[in-house]
Amino acid sequence: MGVHRAKWYLKEIDFSLSSMKLFFQTLLLALSLGFALTTSAQEQAYPHKLVRIVVPNGAGGPTDLIARIMAQKLSESMGQTFIVENRLGAGGVVGTEAVSRALADGYTLLFSASGAMVISPHLTKKLPYNGYMDFSPIANAASSPMLLAVGTQSGIQSLNDLIGQAKQKPGQFNYSTAGIGTPPHLAAELLKSSTGIDVVHVPYKDVPQSHAALMSGEVTFMFGQPNIANSVRTGKVKILAITTPKRSSLLPEVPTLSEVGVPGFEVVPWYGLFAPAKTPDDIVQRLNAELQKLQNNKDYVERMKSLGFEIPPTHSPAEFNQFLSREYAKWQKMITQAAIKVD
Repeated sequence: MGVHRAKWYLKEIDFSLSSMKLFFQTLLLALSLGFALTTSAQEQAYPHKLVRIVVPNGAGGPTDLIARIMAQKLSESMGQTFIVENRLGAGGVVGTEAVSRALADGYTLLFSASGAMVISPHLTKKLPYNGYMDFSPIANAASSPMLLAVGTQSGIQSLNDLIGQAKQKPGQFNYSTAGIGTPPHLAAELLKSSTGIDVVHVPYKDVPQSHAALMSGEVTFMFGQPNIANSVRTGKVKILAITTPKRSSLLPEVPTLSEVGVPGFEVVPWYGLFAPAKTPDDIVQRLNAELQKLQNNKDYVERMKSLGFEIPPTHSPAEFNQFLSREYAKWQKMITQAAIKVD
């Protein structure tokens, strides 16, 4: 019996050793798999594939130009390809809606002008998205001040001159824009409400036509992009003021509207980067950090300035969101007071 017990005992020890061996083999395999998964996750860190930046406007416009410069620089700094995809339709609605419904993984982004995010929602009730609130704001990438310009044929020499003559001739002065609800239109309406003048809006098909109307004398004044200053050399346009709260580095010699008679006047179209709502915060923060780095990229800054764009101060996504909230409320109030509608 002692011999049998000894053999049985040895078998038990052998079985226990086998079980322990299996246990450690299983543990080692699990640790190996965990390491492999961790390594795989690290290798898949954002971005690990192509990123699309949707521009809801046509190629060659200001939004598209900025987006392409930005995409090139992000590709260089983040080691992954960023491309611009123009998705047109319904005045920017098609592309904007597409991004609002895209997978919130950071691989489909929206680059939009201020109008679509904080102005259009107050002009029409038919939008399939709710302005910036259906997105995760990333960063304000650029801004473009506007210039108040008059045709030299008008004989107007200053902002006070424009206001004084407009008050003497109510309804006889007019201004051009590229359409109802555009930033130049709203800037002119803000000028009307701030100064009490009565002037007539003449919307044209696009910016070039609006600009041509000013140079030909068809209209008295307009709010235009900084490149309108190039027309001063023709002798057909005179610049009166700029719409920024402080003088712009682009045209430091041009006074602000606040300086020359309309205190507190500020209308500065901007261009921002957005992701679909609920995009992971770490992705939003990463993209924000990369855009902030571009402020110190000399080539990027110079290219933007050459096109008439300024780089806004650095800010976090939360600060950008607060800025959007203020812009949204500002234009809601102004559009309501002026009773502006597009449908």
